[in-house]
Amino acid sequence: MYEIRLCKFDEIDLLINFLKNSWSQNHIFLKNKDILNFQHKSLDEYNFIVAYHIETKCFHGVLGIISPDFYIDRKINKNQDLWLAIWKVEKSISKSGSLGMDMLYYLETEFEPKSISAIGVNETVTLLYKAIGFKTKKMKQWFIPNRNFVDHKLITGDLPASVNLGSNPSYKIIECKAEQENIIDFFLSSIKSKKSFRYLLERYLNHPIYKYKIYAFLKSELEIHALVVGRKVMAKGVSAFRITDFFVEHEVLLNLSYSFEEILKKGAYEYIDFLEYGFDELSLKNCGFIKCVDSLYVPNLFEPFVAGHMEVKIAYRSKLPFSCTKGDSDLDRPNQN
Repeated sequence: MYEIRLCKFDEIDLLINFLKNSWSQNHIFLKNKDILNFQHKSLDEYNFIVAYHIETKCFHGVLGIISPDFYIDRKINKNQDLWLAIWKVEKSISKSGSLGMDMLYYLETEFEPKSISAIGVNETVTLLYKAIGFKTKKMKQWFIPNRNFVDHKLITGDLPASVNLGSNPSYKIIECKAEQENIIDFFLSSIKSKKSFRYLLERYLNHPIYKYKIYAFLKSELEIHALVVGRKVMAKGVSAFRITDFFVEHEVLLNLSYSFEEILKKGAYEYIDFLEYGFDELSLKNCGFIKCVDSLYVPNLFEPFVAGHMEVKIAYRSKLPFSCTKGDSDLDRPNQN
């Protein structure tokens, strides 16, 4: 009755119709094929597991998948970390009550992932993930305010008094391009990161819509101590810098407060923020970050802009300690064309 497999190239219209009729008529994938292709088009097919109904020749369910290595190899390999994107079964036409689990089983058996995670899940889906053995947690949002701003327009709440940051470690900040590949890869390898410069290049610098920046914090011309990836966002006539990936050496000991202040000043940003799970809290506080709480926070949604405080939930199943950032999965994906 059903074929559970990946979406073929010549089935793109079936995928688009399913998303339009069963997910959202305003989804960015329907308006901008470049984003769909960037995130899901591999060498041989689209990275959507589908429940293809043989009789009607239609999709009755889809499960989008992404992995870090996909951006480099344009295919999803076995034994990698997998991020789930859209997971939807159209129950009104489904001829089986297990299509969702069938697609997840295909993912697990076909790719044998080291971890499976979904970032930005709602309350209803959170209960489903718990029922099938996933851990569910809340991501933490942090920010560093620009103290030179007299009137904050995006920060809600009263800022604590500025603290003494100690001596200036004098890191040099450079904006990285392709020519820094060797020293970046050496740094990422030294901190045992699962991500490489090629991933940063393909995922961020070659993004079809967003303009990301990669900043390196150096002690010398060839010695990186931290990397920050992020992009500028704007609302209410001011801008902020959103960190999407953050790599740090000697996390607890390293103090980047002055370096972040330099980025704030140079970009005239109201604040820098960072959404994460699994990072060391003391390290982030040492860098000058303030954790968002109900009485003091910065917005999370910019497309469309929502000023209120919101929680971002994740669900994951992993063989190793798990962490994630806003740049993982499709949480930092364009929502408006």
